[in-house]
Amino acid sequence: MPVKAERRRKTRKTPSCPECGALAVIPVVHGIPSPLLQKAIKEGKAILSNREEWEGMTEWYCKACGCDWSVRWRRFKKGGSVNATR
Repeated sequence: MPVKAERRRKTRKTPSCPECGALAVIPVVHGIPSPLLQKAIKEGKAILSNREEWEGMTEWYCKACGCDWSVRWRRFKKGGSVNATR
C-alpha cells in the first residue's frame, strides 16, 4: 500500500460497527502489508484480509462481532446475525 494511502487511512474517522454498534473497529489490509502496516497488524490495530478473491471489498472489521464491511458491502461472521452478505 502506498504511503499516501496509509496516511489517508489514518486521517479518516473510524466508524462504529453497522451490526452491533461497537467502536472496536480496525481497518482491513489487503495485499502485502508494508512494515508500518505489519506492525499495526501485530499490535491488533489492523487485520490482514484472508480473502484474495474479494480483495478491496472490505474496509473495516469489528473486533466485537466479526462483521466486516465497506461503504457498499458487509458480511456477518458470528452466530445470531443474518450470516449473509448485503
